[in-house]
Amino acid sequence: MARVKALMLGIDSLTYKYFMKCNSRNLLTLLDTTFRGVTENRTLQSPASAWLTVLTGEETQTQGFLLKAPELPLVSETRATLINVPLTNPTLGSPSFAMDSSTSAKEEVDSVVSAVLEALDSGPVIAAITALERLPTPDPCPIYSVIDSAARKLVLAADEFIVFSPYGPRTANGYDPYGVYLASKPRPNEHETVKLWEIGRIFSIMAGRD
Repeated sequence: MARVKALMLGIDSLTYKYFMKCNSRNLLTLLDTTFRGVTENRTLQSPASAWLTVLTGEETQTQGFLLKAPELPLVSETRATLINVPLTNPTLGSPSFAMDSSTSAKEEVDSVVSAVLEALDSGPVIAAITALERLPTPDPCPIYSVIDSAARKLVLAADEFIVFSPYGPRTANGYDPYGVYLASKPRPNEHETVKLWEIGRIFSIMAGRD
């Protein structure tokens, strides 16, 4: 029996406010045609803490990147392939990139897209794009253009999907606590923001192993 092509795609620092500003047509189409919401994260403002919370289902603080990934319940439950997840530095999974400016947005995104498309044939995938986090710039629109093209390809290839950001752009005092939630299934409560630990639970249901 074929496994569900379920995709969780986390794009650190993605924010709705640049969808229109950067003319991100595919992201805007997703906004209009899928279930949408806002992630809220005021306390887990680092890549490793945010992603560890998503993948364990429990609010988890960590100082900096992990040296080694612990047992990740969501991965065990769904048997998902991990791609470029920023729990560690370099990132966890394959492909893997250093969390610095040594890799261009296009190189990272092209590699992630290729790996996701291949891995979806075998079942669920958990992947990340870190360019907006790694490459701070006063004009993120060129990066949004690369991400916008990738989002369409990946969503079309999946049976079920979540595209989210664990927080928004970097600010003077950390990160914007509000991020993106776009998915083929609705958020748990339509009147509330989406919490990070809820994202993993939704993905588990999508993958058919909850």
